[in-house]
Amino acid sequence: MNYEITVQIFSGSFLEETASWKQIEKKLEFALSRLAVNKVIMGWSPDPYLYEKTASYLVKRNIDFYLWFPVFSENSALMKLGPLIDYKGEHTRSRGEHWDEDFIFCCPNNEQNTEKILDKFKQQYSSIPFTGIFLDRIRYSSFANGQGFGYGFRNVFACFCPYCLEYYEKENFNVDQLKEAISFQTSPPLGITGYSGNGNYTFEDSIISDFFRLKAGIIYRSLSRICRFFKEKGLGVGFDVFAPFLSPFVGQDLVSLSGLCDFIKPMMYRATSAPAGIPFELEALLRETSANTINRKNYYDLMNINPARKPFDLVFSVNELQNLSASSACPVHAGIEINRKKNLADAHPDYIEETIKVFADTGIRGFALSWNLLDTPEENITSAAEAIKNVIS
Repeated sequence: MNYEITVQIFSGSFLEETASWKQIEKKLEFALSRLAVNKVIMGWSPDPYLYEKTASYLVKRNIDFYLWFPVFSENSALMKLGPLIDYKGEHTRSRGEHWDEDFIFCCPNNEQNTEKILDKFKQQYSSIPFTGIFLDRIRYSSFANGQGFGYGFRNVFACFCPYCLEYYEKENFNVDQLKEAISFQTSPPLGITGYSGNGNYTFEDSIISDFFRLKAGIIYRSLSRICRFFKEKGLGVGFDVFAPFLSPFVGQDLVSLSGLCDFIKPMMYRATSAPAGIPFELEALLRETSANTINRKNYYDLMNINPARKPFDLVFSVNELQNLSASSACPVHAGIEINRKKNLADAHPDYIEETIKVFADTGIRGFALSWNLLDTPEENITSAAEAIKNVIS
């Protein structure tokens, strides 16, 4: 079976342009000499020169060029957007300064936010001949996003701005009942009683599942509007999403979202200790919701996750991809980190080769080699190329 191969390039943030065309060209030359790349995703530096040069380079090689574009965070560094309000009535807090990125999220239920974000695309990127758009940060804050213990919990139990409160009232959702339900420690965390894959949890108190369902509905409706905007421009659309079992806590119903895009990329980052990395996000979930080790053990047992496996449990990850691939309305491209960043992403050839070999049999249609080609050692690119060659042959 052939797999679509995508590579990602982080060209710099909105405020810091860290990449140069020479860096990008050199890395692409090496990668394309070894990998049969179908798509290059690049963003989100506002420097038009980088995109014009890359677009010209890729069109000659018949490779699709997607803009990597963050939606509900990062943009607040450039413009005033309606914030997320936590269940205590305060603005959510970000720990983004630790990652050289802005993890302050705006409210996806605020239509003015969406219009301002799309205006940003029109002003900054509409003249570049992209073949597609790759939408990132299409979510709410996660448990990992907060300054100090407790704030990650408050970031997840958001938003309670006037727009959202009005929406909850229309949906007959009892905000006070939710606040009461989340005020108690339960085992497993949040009173989870079951998990059937694709982010489908059951909870002791249905008010919690109702809240996550409402958040997912808000994200879906907002993205329906955003995708329509880009598809009317003739652009392909890809989604960057959390691993399925983490997705409901940030408002992502992956099966529903898969009906809006051309491909969906779950970030199956088993060796990443940074935002979106599975061990990083799972540790934050357990830290922010569990008071003791018994609660943690009960969660692992219920989910059938072996915490002793390092990197993160490969068997569980395979099940996640199999369930999503079987249910998704669009092709699933497994996101695998191949870059290496000290203390953040410990990706080495043996990890890459094993992951590609095992993920190839899950029903996925592609590999998204992430998250930054510019930080990827040549040995990692070579190992990815060899592993892909072996699963195709």
